[in-house]
Amino acid sequence: MWASIVAVLGTLAGALTAGLLQHRSARTARAEQRADGHRQEQLAAVTEFAAALDAHRSAMFHRERLTLAGAGPDPELEAQTRSHDTRAAITAPHIRLQVLVPELAVPAQQAADATYALRRATDRADLDHRRHAAKEATAAFIAAAATRLSPHGR
Repeated sequence: MWASIVAVLGTLAGALTAGLLQHRSARTARAEQRADGHRQEQLAAVTEFAAALDAHRSAMFHRERLTLAGAGPDPELEAQTRSHDTRAAITAPHIRLQVLVPELAVPAQQAADATYALRRATDRADLDHRRHAAKEATAAFIAAAATRLSPHGR
């Protein structure tokens, strides 16, 4: 009789333990899946912001080069319109980045500011210098993002 009771209790304990382990394993898998999804969202935010900066830097360089060369109102107006569009395209990725990866807000802002600074170039050498500084700031932002989002750097 006691042997039967012990056997039943052992079976119940085994089933309970197996159920708890399965529940814990499923919960851990869900947590890992959420973390991976969040990391993918962060990576997308970084990529979108860097691409928007690159497009605006290119548009601003072209615009300022035309202005410094005295290209005339038509090409300058077209370049100005393009640079306004690319600058506006930075806003949404920048906000998304600040929300998803606030640790990158400072290097992101530095990269944006360096890119915006192309507008104040005084001559071609200054424009080239500002373009280089903007590229460097963007590279520093990307390096900070790589460190932050690296699976091994967390």
